[in-house]
Amino acid sequence: ARDGLRRSGPARTAADRWPSNMTESEASFLRDAGVDLSEFAPREHGPVSPLARTAAEYAAILAASLSVPELARRLGVDESSVRQRLVSPRLYGVKVGKGWRVPLFELDDTGQALIAGLQLVAPHWADAHPVEVAQWFTQPHVDLEGPDDEQVSPRAFLLAGGNPRTLSTLA
Repeated sequence: ARDGLRRSGPARTAADRWPSNMTESEASFLRDAGVDLSEFAPREHGPVSPLARTAAEYAAILAASLSVPELARRLGVDESSVRQRLVSPRLYGVKVGKGWRVPLFELDDTGQALIAGLQLVAPHWADAHPVEVAQWFTQPHVDLEGPDDEQVSPRAFLLAGGNPRTLSTLA
């Protein structure tokens, strides 16, 4: 994902890495040392390409995911149980090399259990792109309402005890 971002995104310069929260005393010190701070002013790179945005979201999903051993430890089950769920598919995972990564959005708010009902929804994601799955599952959905008649995400719907068959139909 990092390589994809590097290839598709605009070139980054030292200016992009310069801290924007530099204090006046730090700036003064650098000016006194002969550093021209104008060369570090933020530059406009134009609109972010959809490919770069998707690559960044994909990288974020992988960063916020667990390996099979990590998930098995959290759930208190054998690694083979997690792998069986991934291939069945009663659990959504991203194949990375020879291993799997399971996005954290599939865990409840304690981070120690899978969201109840997920096994009915996950099979519908089998061939979907991880960014598509993450967006669908974590963003408010027009057909799902919470207790105050506001739109809720499928994840929030399940966490609140919503019927997973409803989500299975939507998925």
